[in-house]
Amino acid sequence: QPYPPPNHWIVENQAIWDLWHHQLTFARQPDARISRKPMFMLDPSQLSYDLGRDGSAIFVDADDGDMFAVVISELCHCPKILHWVNDIVLVNVVLEKNVRKEDAGSLVISGWSAGSRSRILLDFARNFEPKHKLSSAQKEEVQYKATSAFALFWNLVKSLGPQEVVEDLEDFVKKHDLYKMDTAVLRGGRTRTYAVDVDGEVPLVFRNADLAPPSGVFARNYARYVHREKQPHRWAASWTTFRDDSVAEAGGHFYLPEYGIRIRAATNKAVFWRPGDWHATSLPKLAPDEKNGPLLQCGLAIVTSARLP
Repeated sequence: QPYPPPNHWIVENQAIWDLWHHQLTFARQPDARISRKPMFMLDPSQLSYDLGRDGSAIFVDADDGDMFAVVISELCHCPKILHWVNDIVLVNVVLEKNVRKEDAGSLVISGWSAGSRSRILLDFARNFEPKHKLSSAQKEEVQYKATSAFALFWNLVKSLGPQEVVEDLEDFVKKHDLYKMDTAVLRGGRTRTYAVDVDGEVPLVFRNADLAPPSGVFARNYARYVHREKQPHRWAASWTTFRDDSVAEAGGHFYLPEYGIRIRAATNKAVFWRPGDWHATSLPKLAPDEKNGPLLQCGLAIVTSARLP
């Protein structure tokens, strides 16, 4: 049986339980159609494996020999580049709409979107919060920097990540004849190009580049109960660009309950997993809040809605 159990919020200590119990049990739900999920207090002794914050690993199913997860610590060896990506993550999470209001923290879509269910339209995600009153030029610049961050991540994945993951995502794009995450497809200009601004002066521009798969998300303090997802590709990839290690027993760790595994969060850690397997992020040691409050962790992930192809 999966551990922790499916459709439960994972709680790692009593302090986190006390912070979240009222919110998850009694508070008004953003979408009343979604059933409440019970909380579950973790017993670490019941885990089959607990990967430390500095650990890297390749996880293989003992029964069939299939790889089901890969973890790479210190994905990017340039602190300035990591800081640049992290700034982009935080800007996007502040400026754009949270698509998972029923979960902890914030999750925003970047790249191509199929639009709303009532009005299907293939376009770059139009999800800026109106209250920020950004001009068209400002929005385009935010989106270009977002696609640049994903392009950098994708090229790190291609260089350092599992070949099986790279091939799966490339085959998905080819099979459905999809655009890569390239703002120039709509607006012209810097096609197949991304820029990395390390020192805030002269950006490093990569031309004729292989840009990221079409869609992804940025996240801040995000957590979700044990669940599975139907995505149009087998693998997903995430990169934690910041984790505050000064907070003890802070939660926010990644789990693969199908195999009883906890992967402890850390700055600059990449995780590759199969969305069709049970997975979760444990609740953080933070008061429930969508946007504000202390920053525990943030990052980005290459994932795709099943509605996009």
